Amino acid sequence: MNNTVVATRGWLVLFRGLVWLIISGIALQFFLAGLIVFGGGVGWEAHAATGGALALPILLAFAISFQGALLPYRRFASLLLAGYLLQVMLAALADALPLLGALHPVNGLAMATVAFLLASRLARAWG
Repeated sequence: MNNTVVATRGWLVLFRGLVWLIISGIALQFFLAGLIVFGGGVGWEAHAATGGALALPILLAFAISFQGALLPYRRFASLLLAGYLLQVMLAALADALPLLGALHPVNGLAMATVAFLLASRLARAWG
């Protein structure tokens, strides 16, 4: 096996791991939001911290999507990054503009959909 194949495989493994970490993080965010709603407001700090922490795998997935074999997935990684930036903006505007803030969970669902589509395409293409 030549070095190019090994490097490509390494980027792919990292990318897939990041995508599943993003999916897990989004699922955790929905759980924490449910805890906030049904647990008497407990969990805001964890929800905010988890949301902030999701920036890292999303940024890394976007950055490595520029690697040769991962170029077909760059659009999905770009959508995840754009969705994340929108998510932060919606959360920041929620107090002043509640109708926009109400789109925060809808955008989270859209991000989960993009992440699942990305994971599905990776599985079909790379097994």
